[in-house]
Amino acid sequence: MKDVERIPVHRFTDGTFHLDSESVASECLVHVHVNDEHLTSLLASPQHLDDLVTGHLQTEYDVSKPIDGHDVAVSSEGDDIHLHLDIVHGPRLTSRNTVVTTSCGGCEQDMLSDLVARTPVVSGDVPPVPIERLIDALERMRSDQPGFGRTGGMHAAGLLYPTTETLVVREDIGRHNAVDKVIGAHCRSGTITRPQALLLSGRCGWDILSKAATMDIPIIASIGAASSLAAKSARSSNMTLVSFAKGGKAVVIGPVDGRIQRNH
Repeated sequence: MKDVERIPVHRFTDGTFHLDSESVASECLVHVHVNDEHLTSLLASPQHLDDLVTGHLQTEYDVSKPIDGHDVAVSSEGDDIHLHLDIVHGPRLTSRNTVVTTSCGGCEQDMLSDLVARTPVVSGDVPPVPIERLIDALERMRSDQPGFGRTGGMHAAGLLYPTTETLVVREDIGRHNAVDKVIGAHCRSGTITRPQALLLSGRCGWDILSKAATMDIPIIASIGAASSLAAKSARSSNMTLVSFAKGGKAVVIGPVDGRIQRNH
């Protein structure tokens, strides 16, 4: 199954309708089964599913990828996709019966203060990065978004590393899935280099910030806005949010010194 489908539409142009076709982002129900038991179901794009399940298990269940990786068996029933994998030495995981449409952890808390309190604190030992490098990385990420280019309906997440200009980028119809996919790609690559920044094609809410904090990523740079809960959590968890990062401008929330390189 592909990330992009072509469907028939009525197109309205210059006051008239005509039959045409349109590219739309595929949206599938992805069921994750661990040790022959259903764990969770996600609405997601059907590509890079190995990355998706690896990142999701890492950020939502704290299940690290084994050295030899997760062997994922994929099957499908219509538009439903089933992922089956075994975790021999992992903890017993609690199944979720509802379809996940955002970060799972948010569904388990009754108060906003609980969400802030449960966000991990990020360590501070990272080299500072020029804000221009973050803005440039977001602009370069756009060239690695073929799904968005064809449909206008897919989000992207990228990882920037301190020692290379090469970005790791993944797309998905869900913002949180794109983040899980790019984190999964990082975990599956075997690299021990800590990502310097998580890049977002849209806005940053608490769900995304929580995933980045779980991976000890110190900076999130987004083209869009940051939510109030993301801002509050960033300050309490020692993370730096760089929002509205485009056109040589940005808004920085959280620590600046030691994170963002000053030129004056």
